[in-house]
Amino acid sequence: MDMQEIIKELTGCGAIIRGTFLLPDSRICNEWYVPVKAFQYPPLCRKLAYEIVKHFWDMDVQVVIASRVGALPFATEIARQLEARLLWRSNEDPVFYPNLAIHSGDRAIIVDDILLDDITPYKSIGREILTQDARLIGIASLIDLTTKKTPLNVRQISVLKRELNEIDAENPDIVQHRT
Repeated sequence: MDMQEIIKELTGCGAIIRGTFLLPDSRICNEWYVPVKAFQYPPLCRKLAYEIVKHFWDMDVQVVIASRVGALPFATEIARQLEARLLWRSNEDPVFYPNLAIHSGDRAIIVDDILLDDITPYKSIGREILTQDARLIGIASLIDLTTKKTPLNVRQISVLKRELNEIDAENPDIVQHRT
């Protein structure tokens, strides 16, 4: 898919919304993203996942890790295409959902729906990967809103790179924290 087609598809299904939005950090922007809107359509999710998978074909990925519940459908499709195991964490679990674990020697990628500059959600996953003598080889997302490369020092791949454009507006919609 080319970039214009990706933007058209994401806008068409409601994953990209234009308007005025108050972010949790008190900034106001003119565009917001709801990736789960795209993930509810399996054919679209499959196409978007392939945009990530093609960057990891030759990396021998054994484990795909959904960093949050909202990223689970996307991570599932990426794991399916890479023929890798899938791990995830619930909002209450410090690392992985009960009875799921990373194994020694595993090569893993972390998948999120929106990648932000705050890497706090990935730190506990990264520690668990290192603790188990496994290797983190990449982080992937549908939408990348970062202003700098993550300090995880791994391959960082996204389907769509966007910048949040701050604006002045009255009565913006309030964006809730991600789950």
